[in-house]
Amino acid sequence: MKEFFKQRATVLFYGDSITDATRDRENPNDLGRGYAEKAAKIYTALYPDSNIRFINKGVGGNRLCDLLERYGADVRPVQPDFVSLLIGINDTWRRFDRGLIVTEAEFETQYRDLLSRIRSDFPNAAILIMAPFLFSTDPAKKSYWDDLAPKVEIVQKLALEMNTIFIPTGNLFENVMHSGYTAEKLSEDGVHPTNIGHAHLAIWWLQAIGSI
Repeated sequence: MKEFFKQRATVLFYGDSITDATRDRENPNDLGRGYAEKAAKIYTALYPDSNIRFINKGVGGNRLCDLLERYGADVRPVQPDFVSLLIGINDTWRRFDRGLIVTEAEFETQYRDLLSRIRSDFPNAAILIMAPFLFSTDPAKKSYWDDLAPKVEIVQKLALEMNTIFIPTGNLFENVMHSGYTAEKLSEDGVHPTNIGHAHLAIWWLQAIGSI
C-alpha cells in the first residue's frame, strides 16, 4: 500500500453515466455518487495530506465520439496528471436502442485517438483504463454481449499497447458473482452498477494504483 499520486496532483475521471453517477454538473467539486466519489474519499482518508484534486467529467449517455467531441472543453483545461477512463457500453447500447452502429474498426480508431490526444497533450500523465462491462440482470440485453465483447478486447489491446493501467472489470465482476453476489446485487439494469457494484469498482481502482 502506498501513496500513488504526487502532492497536489489533479486526477480526472472521464466517461459516461457510470462515471457521472448523477453528479451535479454545475458544481465542479461534485464527484457524483459512484465509484469516482468512493475512490476519491478512500484515497483522501488514507492520505489526508496529499491534497489531490479529484475531478469528475463523466456524462450520462456518452459514447467514445462524445468524449472526443468535448475533449477540448473538458480535458485540456483541467491539465490532468492522471486520467481514468471508463467508456464503451453506450457504443454497444445505442446499436440496439437507436440503431447507431459503431463498428469494431471505428471503435478502435476513436479509442486510439482519445488515448493519443491525452498522451500528446499530457506526456507525463498516467492513464488508467477500465474495461466496459455488462451484467446478465436484464434478459433483453443478453444480445448486447456479441457486440460488446470485441470492443472489450480492443480496449485491453490498446491498454497494453499504450502502456496504461488496465482494470478487467468484467472478469472481476464475474469473480465476485462466483463468490456469492448475484448480478442483481451488482446492477439492476445490467449496465449501471448498484451502490455495491460501485464500491467494488472503487476498490479495484485503488488496488490498480497500489494504494490499498
